[in-house]
Amino acid sequence: MKRTKQMTILFVLFSFLLIPAVSMAGEYKIQTLATQSNAGVGEGGAEVAASALITVVVTFNGLPATQLGETVGDGTSEVTLPAGWTLTDHTVPPGGCMLSPTEFYNWEDGSYSIRVVPFLGTEGCTWLAGDYHYVVKLEKGRRPVGLRGSGLGSLTIK
Repeated sequence: MKRTKQMTILFVLFSFLLIPAVSMAGEYKIQTLATQSNAGVGEGGAEVAASALITVVVTFNGLPATQLGETVGDGTSEVTLPAGWTLTDHTVPPGGCMLSPTEFYNWEDGSYSIRVVPFLGTEGCTWLAGDYHYVVKLEKGRRPVGLRGSGLGSLTIK
């Protein structure tokens, strides 16, 4: 009888700890879409006039996830993305440069913009015609309820 009572108490305590975590768990969805915007073949440098835009939409159980980073930068110098955000570009046109973010903008409706230009760490990097493939990764909070996800995209420069 004593063992059954202990097991019941443990079950109740475990339930109070587990149920909030389970109820907070849900599906985060990260979608990306890139546009050439102002970028043109042969252009480069930290200028809005030479930049492309990556739009990211983040939802949680179908609702906008709005508080995932403060706006930073104005498109005129390289910036560090807000904590938890990572932009990785794996494939660029042959001879092309990787991407440098120059602005992160929180539209406060679950959508975010990342302004990019050809890599600023090497002088002379310019846009080449072709596809630039990238991954936007987002990691916020701790498991099991933290946000973990990524979105794959392609930016085409013509």
